[in-house]
Amino acid sequence: MACTQRVPFYLAVYRAYTIGFRPSPTGGAKQQAWAPPSGILKISPELLKSGGLDPSREGPQARASFGDHLQSLFLPVNLEHPGLRVLNIDPPVITVDGFLTAAECDEIVAAATASGLMRQSGVGVGGYAVKDADNVRTSSTLAATTEVLAQQPQLSAALGVMLSRARGLLAGPLPPDGVGAFSRPSGPGQAAFELPQVARYQPGQHFLTHEDAFPPAVVANKGYQRRATLLVYLNDCPEGGATKFDVLDIAVQPRKGSALLFFPAFVNGVNDRRTLHTAQDAVSEKWVTQLWLSVGVRTAAQQPGGMPAFVRGVKGSSGAPPKGRKRGVRPQQINTKI
Repeated sequence: MACTQRVPFYLAVYRAYTIGFRPSPTGGAKQQAWAPPSGILKISPELLKSGGLDPSREGPQARASFGDHLQSLFLPVNLEHPGLRVLNIDPPVITVDGFLTAAECDEIVAAATASGLMRQSGVGVGGYAVKDADNVRTSSTLAATTEVLAQQPQLSAALGVMLSRARGLLAGPLPPDGVGAFSRPSGPGQAAFELPQVARYQPGQHFLTHEDAFPPAVVANKGYQRRATLLVYLNDCPEGGATKFDVLDIAVQPRKGSALLFFPAFVNGVNDRRTLHTAQDAVSEKWVTQLWLSVGVRTAAQQPGGMPAFVRGVKGSSGAPPKGRKRGVRPQQINTKI
């Protein structure tokens, strides 16, 4: 059952869930099967309707407890960032007003349009990129590969601003500056940003229910997992085009320059199925840009006998959206490319 108490929610959620390492009798760390949290901890409906909870108005203990919760189960976040609001406590859903200026948003849209590289969006099922299956995703995308960024200096500069702002919002682990920021994580614990992408939704286009985390088999092969999704809205959509969290029943309406931050997987690499979400049908044109932070985990080859139970998670909740809601690809079979 969702909790709507304003305090002590930070402390409650931090105490409620602990990550899957426990001391062994000999004093070492013992890996144990770990069941992902299935509960949801909400803020009050009144706070949600007013735009979310402002951490700066909470007491030091409350902020510290929520910070510990983010660091222990997800990723540390700079809760002092201007414009930051919390829409859901667990799983954490955060927005940041004014993350990019209107001019910076316009520069990304103009550069993406001028590049001529917007293409039909694809999705990844079972770790392999495919074209839209069963009308799951109908947007168009610019994939900002290393080659594209080298050939499109205006786009590179515009997206570089978003990357710089991401460093001010996420408190770690973060990759080094320069080219290494976009390198694939080479070992457990190493962080890297995936190359950013820009997407356009024309009226009626959407992306049905999906999750951003890689499926366990893909994680075992790649050796890394998506830990944070940072989505920035590049124009206003007064109606339609919302990012709807199907399980949480929270919808974020696009506002130019605002950012949406959530965490597709836990710190140990297990998918958080509670973050299933849908890009609802656009009523007018909608532009977004997205950046993922991935962190390395042990591959199957590095784990004799396969991935340990705490990385695989345990069978249980299907993570399915409520009945009657549109869905796309089955949870944990999809990885998104916007």
